[in-house]
Parts: sequence; C-alpha cells; structure tokens
Amino acid sequence: MVKKRKPQPIAPPPQSSALRSRKRARQVTTLFHKYTQELDLAIDRARDGGCSEEQLSSIDSAGNESKRINGSISSEHKVLLDDVKKWKDKISEIGGREEYQRASQLNTSLFSTSKWVLGVLGRWGWLDGLSTDDPSDNEQHQQQQQKSAQKKKSRRDVRLLEIGAINTQLLDAAARKRVERAQLVEDEKDNATNQVERVHRLQVKAIDLRSTNPRIEQKDFFELTLSEQPYDVLVNSMVINCVTTPEQRGRMLTLCYNQLRPGGVCFLTLPKLCLIQSKYMTRSYFEQILTKGVGFELDSTKDSPKLAFFVLKRPESKPVQVWNEKFARTTTINKGKKFRNTFAVTLDQTEVTRDR
Repeated sequence: MVKKRKPQPIAPPPQSSALRSRKRARQVTTLFHKYTQELDLAIDRARDGGCSEEQLSSIDSAGNESKRINGSISSEHKVLLDDVKKWKDKISEIGGREEYQRASQLNTSLFSTSKWVLGVLGRWGWLDGLSTDDPSDNEQHQQQQQKSAQKKKSRRDVRLLEIGAINTQLLDAAARKRVERAQLVEDEKDNATNQVERVHRLQVKAIDLRSTNPRIEQKDFFELTLSEQPYDVLVNSMVINCVTTPEQRGRMLTLCYNQLRPGGVCFLTLPKLCLIQSKYMTRSYFEQILTKGVGFELDSTKDSPKLAFFVLKRPESKPVQVWNEKFARTTTINKGKKFRNTFAVTLDQTEVTRDR
C-alpha cells in the first residue's frame, strides 16, 4: 500500500538578484498574495483595537517600531502591532513587492496578455483606430480592410488604460512605427520621400502602484478621477486577485465599468483557482456579478491551464439592473477541504446603481 505524502507548506524562496525559475515565481506570487491579505487583516484588527495611524506607520519595512511610540503603548496594542510586524517581516523575507513584480514579469513572459489583447483588437479592426463618426461600430471596423490615407484621416486613436502594468509591451506596441513609401505618379518618383507612421492607432496609459519603469505612471487606480474622455479599452490582468478585500474587488470592477465609454471593453484575467477552489465563488456566480451586478455584457471568455480570460463590454445603452442583495455579502457556496481559496467579491449597491 502506497502511503500518501502529507502536503508540505510553501517555504519562502531564497532571495536572489535574478529570478528565472517559474516554480519559484509561482511561490513568490502565492506567498505575496497570502501575506498581504494577512497584513491587511492584521491592520484592520489593530485599527479596530484602537491603535493609531501613527503607531501603524511607525512599523517600517523591517518591522521596527520607534522607541518613542513603543514606550507609550498598552500591552493590548503591542500584541496587535506585533501581529502587523510579523506579516510585514514575512513580506520582506520573500523580497517584498519588488520581488513579487519580478515574479509577475516572469509569469507574463510565459503567456503574454498583451498579445491576447492586441489579437482581439486586431480582429475587430481597432488597431487601425476608431471611426470618428461612430466609434463603437465594431461591424464597420471589421469590414474596413483597406488602409488608405484618406480613410485614416477620419479615424482616431484607441484610448487604452492598463491597470497594474508590470511591463511596457502595450506601450511598445503603441510606439511602434513603420516606413511607408509614398505613392506618387511617374514624374514625381525622383522626389519621393518615405513616410514614417505608427503601426497601431493606440494611445496607451499604463499605471501601477509601484512603477518599475519610468514609462509606467505610479498611480493608484482607485484614486483616478473619471476622465472627460472615457477610455475605449481597459486591461486588468492579474490585478483583481491582488486586491485584498471583497469590497475593494467589487469597487475595482465598478470603477472599470465607469472608466469606459459606452461600447468600450475591459480585458480581465485572474487565476482559475479563484473561480474553482474558492469557498465563496464559482465561475457562474462570478459571471453573474460581472453582468447582473456591475452591468457588463460578456463578449467572450477563454481559459488557459492556469488563467481565466474575460472580454467585457460596457453596453451602448444603460442596462436594466435588478439589484440582488446576495451581491452585497460574502456567502459560503462550496464546502470541503478542496475549497481553500478565499477569493470573494462584494458590490456596493449605491455605487453600481447610481447614474453612470
């Protein structure tokens, strides 16, 4: 009889200046998500227990508290602050957010979200820009195959926002140029000059909480104001699973909807484990949240062995939404040892039902 091996806990991987192992990259991302979630819970407990923001901010990345604060706190507060310190130390042990970003870059190099996004936009004809007459008419874009200069004059750039950007692939695609030889009559060929034009009509803005590249703006998506010119495309790849609370995940989905123009699309990816091993989530319920809750139309979906992909469209006209109270609370759906994941999403009725 073969004995079953007991599952071993994930140990923090050794730090190194170069991150090349895919297995180690998965360990780093798994631990980072776990530790940041525990850290947020510890901070919430400390606040509920009466710890001040000054006391919380006095714990640096190494978990050290200033002597002045440490000497003036009660024993109850010290226990709560020590818990915060423990999770900050664990995040530091695996290399912090910087190591997590390197791990994410390695993971995305094995499957390029950018290629998927550009492939879909290319099939729609959006890489050639959007018509200034009717920017949301997909059928018109699919039918227009010719790329004459006259047609390009009546088109505008696609406004794209990438949330949580860890590389510059979409920025590079927007900046890519090619040389197009001028089409002249026979008598003018001696004076012909080549014209440099962009390959794709994209206007990309990439943001991240901790930018790793000067071309990526260091901004918090939750603090972005609604633009007077809403975006045509949002890319939210492997970000929502990093948001630590169900309430904030729901708010992120709502803000994605609000940042898009009617007819705009959101490319959303997240780990499949969030949908198949969570005690609070199933794929069908997640799709209900996206459509009946937030208001998106589900354009298409696909899966890889590890990831789930969604193309979500903001409807041209305001959808008829019937609010369901289940979207506002976390409820256990799946029971059993298999369902160890705690991914959940809750929505705020005020935010999703207001005039948008």
